[in-house]
Amino acid sequence: MSPRNPDNTGETRLPPAVTFTTGAALLIKLRIVDSITREGIRHIAMSERYAAYWPFGPNKEHPYGEAAGGLLMATGPFLWFFRHVYNNVDGDGKLINPVPPAPKQQ
Repeated sequence: MSPRNPDNTGETRLPPAVTFTTGAALLIKLRIVDSITREGIRHIAMSERYAAYWPFGPNKEHPYGEAAGGLLMATGPFLWFFRHVYNNVDGDGKLINPVPPAPKQQ
């Protein structure tokens, strides 16, 4: 969201990082998912089903950041996960279809 564009109309730039709340809003805005909440993203992040593919956290490619007491996630890997992994994993946590390589940490 931009002070020059408070309604976020026509905004094409992505934020460098998202929180669970802003990430949920971005996923809906980009139409990657129909609906999701911050709690839904937290559930996915802690789920055994997605544990091998969730890109954030200790001993992962992308550490969580922190700002004002909230966790931050780099937008690129966050979107990659939801575009390519979310709903592409079976009940045992195995990929159903191949996915492109995850973005590397910058």
